Amino acid sequence: MDKLPLVRNIMKEAPPSISPDLPVFEAVDKLVDKRLAGIPVIDSQNRLVGFLTEKDCLRVQTIAHQYNLTGSTVQDIMSEIKEALHPEMDLLTAASHFMACNFPTLPVLDGETMIGSISRQNMLVAISAMHKQKGMNIQQDRDTIEKVENPSSIASLQQLVGMSSREQLASVFGGRHTR
Repeated sequence: MDKLPLVRNIMKEAPPSISPDLPVFEAVDKLVDKRLAGIPVIDSQNRLVGFLTEKDCLRVQTIAHQYNLTGSTVQDIMSEIKEALHPEMDLLTAASHFMACNFPTLPVLDGETMIGSISRQNMLVAISAMHKQKGMNIQQDRDTIEKVENPSSIASLQQLVGMSSREQLASVFGGRHTR
């Protein structure tokens, strides 16, 4: 079986982050300004402590007119990190982590330090490329087998001879001249 791509090969650089003590409405502005679906929340020890998502912000925005949320900070509304990826994780294992949660982006952690992120879109692109490559390899294998078993021209016979060892040629042509 072919080796699967690893998370470290497809992850993107860690996105901008915010502090847990940032006021909620400043964090919302940052998400909107940067057009992000979510943003990691990093504490003073550079550890990932949560993720602020559009959904978290919508929840606050819809109740803000009823309650005074002036003193609310990101840590009051951020989502808990329930899924995280590791750099040496393979692509399909990472995909299963996306299936277990609703986050559109997952952090890639080296210990407790966020070193990158992967979105669902990144996953789809990588899996699609993997399947396309696998399909091309299968077609190339079929073409090679067809040429070996049924050389259709002198050119394909020459190509077969060029890529075969002496023993392989002896087994292919061994019985042909005795007819």
